[in-house]
Amino acid sequence: MLPFRSPPSNKTIHYVLVHPDYQGKGIAGEMLERIKEKYKNYLYIEGTPEDEKNVPIYEKHGFQRMEHGAAIQICNYSDKR
Repeated sequence: MLPFRSPPSNKTIHYVLVHPDYQGKGIAGEMLERIKEKYKNYLYIEGTPEDEKNVPIYEKHGFQRMEHGAAIQICNYSDKR
């Protein structure tokens, strides 16, 4: 019998990349929404945008800046595991 293991409490987004020829078409936003849906049962979804200019797209999709930096996260308090 295998022990029951609950999922970790957070997921980290390392990169959301869209080729320059396809930027501005909603692709990054769709990817972020799919990430949020897939990991909606995790307490935190965190990201660290490499460039400050990319933070607004994350904020547009519900992420908030974390204290002391450009890191962003969504906290799903509805599922505290």
